[in-house]
Amino acid sequence: MRYLTTLGFLAVLASPFATPSVGLADEATVDGSGQKVVVHLSHFTDDLHRCFMAVKVANLMQEYGADVTMFVDLEGVRIAERREHLKFTWGEDSPTLAELYDKFAEGGGKVVVCPHCAHSAHLTDPGLKRNAEIGTIAMLGKLLIEADKVMDY
Repeated sequence: MRYLTTLGFLAVLASPFATPSVGLADEATVDGSGQKVVVHLSHFTDDLHRCFMAVKVANLMQEYGADVTMFVDLEGVRIAERREHLKFTWGEDSPTLAELYDKFAEGGGKVVVCPHCAHSAHLTDPGLKRNAEIGTIAMLGKLLIEADKVMDY
């Protein structure tokens, strides 16, 4: 017990001298230009929280100048389906998923749909939103290998 107390005391004593943790940089210093980011989304109405967070993070990364692609699979493919109106909200005063998705698309965001999952969901390229396409295996390999960051939702 005495050993633990001594270590705890040393940790408290040394803490002012430790390197400060890196916090979130203020917006003026964030520059994502030239970075390739993939936001991987596997969920849709089965987990709206994850779905909203993926699109919000994609928009945030885009605002900082990154080249952002959403890679959707499993239930996530539904977000790219043309006939899905995305009129969902998450929380009070939340923008709709449609508003967030449209912002992403208008900012140049691309959506790549897993080919196997598209087939399972009976989706074809004409049935997808304008910024979405069904990927090929080669396209997915290139997308993931060239990514500087991959966010998983």
